[in-house]
Amino acid sequence: MADRTVTDVSGRIWTCNSQLPSQGEAGRQGQDVVIECATPSVLGPVQLTVGWQWEKMAPHGLARLISQASPAPRS
Repeated sequence: MADRTVTDVSGRIWTCNSQLPSQGEAGRQGQDVVIECATPSVLGPVQLTVGWQWEKMAPHGLARLISQASPAPRS
């Protein structure tokens, strides 16, 4: 299972994991992937569908997608 940690513009640190176990590059090539991202200030994880090369996305781009999909932080 692949995972990444990114920080959004609000300073929230998100840890993201892919939902599918790693099948090697050839098995996943060209297929979208569902990832789950979590941070302590948001109740429950955020699920996103991203491109198969999400592990190589720019950190700020991935963090922006997560922020757009996330609910407001809890107090």
